Amino acid sequence: MSFTIHQLHQDGLDITEIKNNKNASSVQILPSSGALWHGWIIRHQNEDLNLLNHYKDKSDLQSNLSDSYKNAKLNPFACRIPEGKYSFQGKEYEFARKFKDGSAIHGLLFNQPFEQERITQNDEQASVSFHYGYRKDDPGFPFDYDCTITYTLHSNNEVSLETKVRNIGTATMPLVDGWHPYFTTGSQVDDCFLMFAADQIVEFDEKLIPTGKLLPYDTFLKERKIGNIELDNSFIVSKEAAQPKCIFTDKVKNIKLAIYPSDNYPIIQLYIPPDRKSIAIESLSGAPDAFNNGIGLILLKPGEEKVFAVTYKIL
Repeated sequence: MSFTIHQLHQDGLDITEIKNNKNASSVQILPSSGALWHGWIIRHQNEDLNLLNHYKDKSDLQSNLSDSYKNAKLNPFACRIPEGKYSFQGKEYEFARKFKDGSAIHGLLFNQPFEQERITQNDEQASVSFHYGYRKDDPGFPFDYDCTITYTLHSNNEVSLETKVRNIGTATMPLVDGWHPYFTTGSQVDDCFLMFAADQIVEFDEKLIPTGKLLPYDTFLKERKIGNIELDNSFIVSKEAAQPKCIFTDKVKNIKLAIYPSDNYPIIQLYIPPDRKSIAIESLSGAPDAFNNGIGLILLKPGEEKVFAVTYKIL
């Protein structure tokens, strides 16, 4: 068979792996930790290279997941909601789970146990789906919905992530979905190149909360070296621009990563951590604090389903 799907217990972690037996590439998922994207491993210069800045072991995951949120699923909101408070349809809500700065951050599913639901495969690709049923888990989000995440490894160094959210409750719910992958080639980000198809930046205040203004931005419309540029910003993806919407390139190692978000991910968030050894390239359906500012906010009615998709490919 072209693909193998199996379970690993490695470094204290229970991992589901999709492996391409022809080129030795693989995708690794941590179902018990929010169906987190743990690994995208390719063969490069006769060695395995994980393109994700991943957690080294169980201790690292337990200590740092709720601080870094590396590679996590962001749902039902992304980024920060100041003080964890928002207004929705005439009611005030406040999340019980908060970050150390007092804000609610990156959703409610990042550490929840997902159950494996479905496996499909053929000669060209293999997929695994994981499901979590959210049932008013946090008083700040008193809604019921199902979230299904499907990972697909293709035969051509391509990975697709699909997220389905279905409102199974009786009330309309606010929704933002996204991903938080930290990509690395092993090189310093400063020496790599970046291009993304966005000509507007979301203006932030000093707490990284949108002011409501969109400002012109063209720094990376054409490929350029990242150098010492600092990034922790949201950008509006151009609908008219051709895919891929973002390309991250390590020219020394000859690695080019292309990102193809669907129209349901109209925002790209970019963050370079202080060590500058990786870059978070986040596909988002809405802006930070969308529950309050409404930028990209989805209103999901009872019985409705929304699908979000993004594909990553090594060119």
